[in-house]
Amino acid sequence: MPESNKPENGDIIKFTWKGKEMEGTFISIDSDFFNVKLENGYNISIKPQSFEIIKKGVSFAVNEGKGAKVSGKGKPISLITTGGTIVSKVDYRTGAVFPSLDIEELTSRFRYMEQNYRLKRVDFSNILSENIEPGQWVEIAKKTEHELRNSEGVVISHGTDTMSYTASALAFMFEKQMGPVILVGSQRSSDRPSSDSYLNLEAAVGFATSEFGEVGISMHHNSSDERIDLIRGTRSRKMHSTRRDAFKSIGEHPVGAFQDGLFSLSGKYRRKCRENVLKTKLEKEVSLVYFHPGLEVEDLEKSMDGKKGMVIMGTGLGHINTKYLQSISERVKGGMKAVATTQCIYGSTNLDIYSTGREMEKAGIISAGNILPETAYVKMMHLLGNYSEEEFEVLMKTNMRGEILEREELGVYL
Repeated sequence: MPESNKPENGDIIKFTWKGKEMEGTFISIDSDFFNVKLENGYNISIKPQSFEIIKKGVSFAVNEGKGAKVSGKGKPISLITTGGTIVSKVDYRTGAVFPSLDIEELTSRFRYMEQNYRLKRVDFSNILSENIEPGQWVEIAKKTEHELRNSEGVVISHGTDTMSYTASALAFMFEKQMGPVILVGSQRSSDRPSSDSYLNLEAAVGFATSEFGEVGISMHHNSSDERIDLIRGTRSRKMHSTRRDAFKSIGEHPVGAFQDGLFSLSGKYRRKCRENVLKTKLEKEVSLVYFHPGLEVEDLEKSMDGKKGMVIMGTGLGHINTKYLQSISERVKGGMKAVATTQCIYGSTNLDIYSTGREMEKAGIISAGNILPETAYVKMMHLLGNYSEEEFEVLMKTNMRGEILEREELGVYL
């Protein structure tokens, strides 16, 4: 393509793609593929059949990590940024996404915040959530503990893909906490008309001033903007890849709601304490294995090599093929811990009903009840890092942070 005909970042172009005529803002070009932001806020990468520049734009770039760090004069709230869509905008020079949270952007949208809260931004990192490792959970926990000593509560911006893992990890590391710890994300960046970022963040700040003494997640209740849910971290799961209400509380109703600028809490929850008690040791040599028909014994054995614990996502009540039990039993006798969870979204494991389950118990596999697999994985890391081997089975079956339900509530499947 001749340089004279090439659009520049920020230009408004009209183009034809798959026989349809469309308009959008040109971001960048990759070979013959155009990266374009459509009028509805979505970014697409296409090879147009034809195009024309209908309006020259102003080159725009996001100022990375700049902007106001403190705003307001009310209750102190710390906002720890770890990256993710919620604190991101598009850089039209490259099409890349950069952190661009200016605290004043939030308080200017919701003017009452300036009177009610003193928001302080604490920059931790800019990392895609799929790249977060257990070591970073520990550093986030330490940063959070420090901020809790000087704030009413802490809000943590986080990418949504692994937010449930981080929420569970923080929940187990905080044996006691002086205030709420609220993770918040968004499915759509703040520069898109359909963004969920500001409302999720507004609600998170509200939840952070409550009596909630646990770790929770603040996300949309449904696809509209009428309500934001507070979901207990250890019972949370991302259930959709793109919807604004991607996160659901599994097996129990959300512990809080935010509507019309007001928050409320309901159900059972731990209240904040006068001190922080933080246990940051995590045993990283733990595996999470998804059982499936055709899984070879050799492949399972590789997933156990060098591991001190393994969480198995079994079928139904937690069952796996009995051909694996000899290998697992040998590892358990050698000191490895094995825990069974279920692949089912709802319901509980129970190894006492069928013969397969009883054989699994004889092999040394522990039933984890209705704890979610991802939560069981993090809990195992916490228990192996902080408690004796003799305590492991009892604590694995003990409800420590709301991760195990006595029975699942009705009406939470919708």
